[in-house]
Amino acid sequence: MDMILLALLVISIPVCAIAGLVLGLSARGKLDILHRRVAVLEGELRAIRAPGGEPAPSADRAPLPDAATEQPAEPAPEPAAPPEPGRATAPVPAIPVAAAQPAAKTRDFEEKLGSRWAVWVGGVALALGGIFLVRYSIEQNLLSPGTRIALGGLFALILIGAGEWLRRREHRVSLPGIPGANVPAILTAAGTCTAFALYGLIGPGATFVLLGLVAVLTMIAATLHGPILAALGLLGAIGSPLLVSSDKPQPWALVIYLAFVVLPAYGVARLRLWRWLALAAPIGVLAWTFLIFIMDDADALPAMVHLVVQTGLAVVFLVVVPYRDVPDAQARIDWPASGILLAFALAGIAISSSVIAGDGRPVFVAATVLVLLATGIRFPPAAPASAWAALTVAGVLLVWPIAAEIGGTPENLFYQSGDAFAVRPHAIETYLALALLAPAAIAGACLLRAVRSPHLNVSLAAWYAGTAAIGPLLALIAAYWRVAEFERSLPFALVAGGLALAFIATASWLSRHASGPAVPIRLTLGATASAALAALALGLTFALDKGMLTVAFALTALGTAWVADRIAIPALRYAVGAIGVIILGRLIWDPTIVGGDPGPILVNWLLWGYGVPALAFLAAARLLQRTGRDWTVRLAESLGIAFAAFLVFFETRHALRAGDPLAATTDLLEIGLVATESLVFAIVLTRLDIRQSDPVYRWGSLIFKILSLVLCAGGLLLVANPLLTEVEIPGGPLFNALIPAYLLPSVLAAALALLERRARPRLYSLSSATLSLLLFSAYIGLAIRRIAAGPQLALWQGFTQGEQWSYSLALLLIGILLLGLGLAFNNRPARLVSAIYLVLAVAKVFIVDLANLEGVMRALSFIGLGLVLIGIGLVYQRLLARRPSDAAIPS
Repeated sequence: MDMILLALLVISIPVCAIAGLVLGLSARGKLDILHRRVAVLEGELRAIRAPGGEPAPSADRAPLPDAATEQPAEPAPEPAAPPEPGRATAPVPAIPVAAAQPAAKTRDFEEKLGSRWAVWVGGVALALGGIFLVRYSIEQNLLSPGTRIALGGLFALILIGAGEWLRRREHRVSLPGIPGANVPAILTAAGTCTAFALYGLIGPGATFVLLGLVAVLTMIAATLHGPILAALGLLGAIGSPLLVSSDKPQPWALVIYLAFVVLPAYGVARLRLWRWLALAAPIGVLAWTFLIFIMDDADALPAMVHLVVQTGLAVVFLVVVPYRDVPDAQARIDWPASGILLAFALAGIAISSSVIAGDGRPVFVAATVLVLLATGIRFPPAAPASAWAALTVAGVLLVWPIAAEIGGTPENLFYQSGDAFAVRPHAIETYLALALLAPAAIAGACLLRAVRSPHLNVSLAAWYAGTAAIGPLLALIAAYWRVAEFERSLPFALVAGGLALAFIATASWLSRHASGPAVPIRLTLGATASAALAALALGLTFALDKGMLTVAFALTALGTAWVADRIAIPALRYAVGAIGVIILGRLIWDPTIVGGDPGPILVNWLLWGYGVPALAFLAAARLLQRTGRDWTVRLAESLGIAFAAFLVFFETRHALRAGDPLAATTDLLEIGLVATESLVFAIVLTRLDIRQSDPVYRWGSLIFKILSLVLCAGGLLLVANPLLTEVEIPGGPLFNALIPAYLLPSVLAAALALLERRARPRLYSLSSATLSLLLFSAYIGLAIRRIAAGPQLALWQGFTQGEQWSYSLALLLIGILLLGLGLAFNNRPARLVSAIYLVLAVAKVFIVDLANLEGVMRALSFIGLGLVLIGIGLVYQRLLARRPSDAAIPS
């Protein structure tokens, strides 16, 4: 007992110090406020007595202290009456304000320190003191268990009672203009924490019940003490089960407990209009889903019931109660509530993927989908919930466990032995029934909601129309993946065809009601027409070998663009953009669409996998461009260009790699052809950009040009250079692989340089011209080497005298060619580069040829060099002779 008294004495010292500091600062602040108020009143009296004077402006008065947020604002002073005419008054000295501002800042800090922070620290100290005192009595075995519980409970009750007593008397002791912390709430919170600290002193069952009761009472008390206590109560309610340890966990008891403690949180949030509390409650109970699920490794029913119950409670308190009287015309989407419902839907998909869900899975999925669909259809602010219902169906169809069983027990909670996405799911009849009925019910309900609600705004109508159109398509794709494994399937093709007919019939029915200005009907009409085209594309993909969903989506984008152009629904443009984003992600993830051997050269499945999407997106861009060139047009056009580039690339590899476009090898000819492709695309896009300036053409041409530079500089001149490898050059001495690998890219780079001179900075054209010159020089040198050395051009094979003389001649010819071009087009950089080649030729002749050549070859080398240099000198003399002399120019 002496130890307890000593501990209390030690704890009381900092508490008393803090209390003294609070009282001192509070008294000082009150005195300063009184002085300031007296000064203000004196100034107003003097202003009233001044002849013809007006009350001093508010900027010249000493500022009054700001009231705390929880204190009511003081009424503004009434304007002073005008002075009586003829009455003389003494002049009023101005009240200095500038010197009072630093003091005001100091007083604000002191007020916060004394009236708020000190109280908060004191509350934390009280709570920790109570907890430490209980822990110390347990560790030292000072008191019996009953006495510990009684004293701990008594201390908690004292703190809670003190908080309630202060709350009732708070209006008597509070001074106006002095902000302070909520002392009653902090004392009550400290008592609550002390009560929670008793969890280890009683049995698990009683602890579980008492802690839940304390949490519920804390949230109820929060209606009087404020949001801090509410947050503490919710945290204690959600975290209390973690404080209870048991050898036999009972998931059903936890399900009932969470349903019991979350109701007061919703009630307090509704009563005090605390939106944050209503959103925090479902997040907290959702976090318990996985823990409930792993408590019983043989049955997922508790977790499924928990999810359904909590989803229903969230719907009632987040959607039904707040929006039950909101008309369609005034409805706006509640994104926080919709996000909470999405989280429950994703949790439901995760639970459904477990093998221990068993026969309860269809009932659980149906209940979850029904709750979400009913919420989204009945309450427009929660319209995304209808989409979450469709997402739940598609997700469950995608993660449904497989049928393989080994030894009758699963290897883990989620999947049994085998590949979960390669074997048909268990209970195929139930699976197909869910895939057929659930999407149809969701689509029908969303269609009727959109048609019968003409006053919905565009965003709400778009959710219903999009869910009706996309939901069945997603379910069909998921079922096709799991059952047919992306192989040819005529039954699924027939289902897709039937779905397309259903959408066509719906669109025809809607077109008869779309004469008025109702936005939902017109939007739903466009969505169903696009969905019909998408279903037809899916059916074609299902029926044909090597058909891919990418092609189906591309055709869907084209159909959607056509519908948007025909019936003038701007919202459908965003559908094309959304499809484009999906396709773009697909290409980034894996650019290969057709695997294995696509078939014969040129006419093969590559035309289907890449050619059809290229044409579809380019045509969609042209259709959408009629009503404006926005980001959807640019995205569609970019995808069309990308698919066309992939088509040429894979066709090239298919022809060079013996029918395997995915082969992991390459060679000189392939690098040259790919560089040629890049340069062709760069030229085409540059011409389009010159005709119509657009970021797609500008950035596209730049990307293809950079790709060509990398391929040529890194591939042709370094990595795959036949001088540095032992690879033989296919073809004859004159017509061989060097022409498409070096000469053709050189010509195209020169053409690109000429185009870039018209619409690009000078650096662009110089880089292209440099690339062209390097490739042309490499071609001339390698062609000479091919004629002299044969198919293998490696440097270590040596050089003949005729070959060395040919290199000198080639340098001279290239220099003469560049000089002629520079003179003809008056291009000074070309003339300077020609001088470089001529200098190289001179250096080679006087250094290399003089040392290595003999006889006639040496003589011819020097004679040829001399003739060329003399000819160049004569050319420059004639040009200078044609210019007017300096004497003929008038000064």
